[in-house]
Amino acid sequence: MPGPDQPRRPQVKILLTNDDGLMADGLIAAYAALIKRGHQVTACAPDRERSGQSQAVTLRVPLVAAPAKMPGGATGYAINGTPSDCSRLGFTTLAPERVDLVISGINDDANLGYDANYSGTVAAAMEAAGAGFPALAVSLGRGVSPANWEEASAILVEAAECHASWDIPAGVMVNLNIPPEITDPEWVWTTLNPFQSQDDYKQTGPFSWIRKRKEDECRILEGSDLDLFLRGRVSLSPISGTAHDLETLQRLQALTAGQPRAKKSV
Repeated sequence: MPGPDQPRRPQVKILLTNDDGLMADGLIAAYAALIKRGHQVTACAPDRERSGQSQAVTLRVPLVAAPAKMPGGATGYAINGTPSDCSRLGFTTLAPERVDLVISGINDDANLGYDANYSGTVAAAMEAAGAGFPALAVSLGRGVSPANWEEASAILVEAAECHASWDIPAGVMVNLNIPPEITDPEWVWTTLNPFQSQDDYKQTGPFSWIRKRKEDECRILEGSDLDLFLRGRVSLSPISGTAHDLETLQRLQALTAGQPRAKKSV
């Protein structure tokens, strides 16, 4: 409870999801920290790890929401679907009231640069943003054992309580990445690193995907989220699900203005 001279924090109604599974360490740590701060949290996440699913949805298999006990005894839901399924099922059906914020995470490993396209963690937040909900994806980089979930949870809670003041436009989600060892407490707003990691495949019978170390093999744009992460900085990137490139669109509109239209086939 706040002291007599401390303002009461407004309660935030939160849907909490991820791609690592309902009982993953990162989600449990985030859930406990948010509940401790007095927020109303509905947890709805995959029944197993579903990393790398991007924004895939389940079309031909009925979704089942299996109740599960969360810290403190409240009920969460383990879903036999993708992170996007969990997000949408949560904010449309399972949350008891319309949520103020959808949080996806805390993911076990960073989701930086081009890799954000593959991430189920980012996709779950993107699904919510596309439906008009404020949304935040939170990821903690690997490198320290055991992972510092407590510090990451504190950052997540602060972001959840600040989110409304950021005035993020509808359709835009925020991708928050936390390095395993923070060198500077100030957060930085920045872009995604635009260069794709040059990964490879190894064949020992079936093929297996080989992830190369980002700092050794990937081109890095100075000041991007990946650059900041490797320097121990917490980064935030606003991401829109809109797929068009505005600069190219405007250039082509100008280039083709007044050109004849394609003729109809006879």
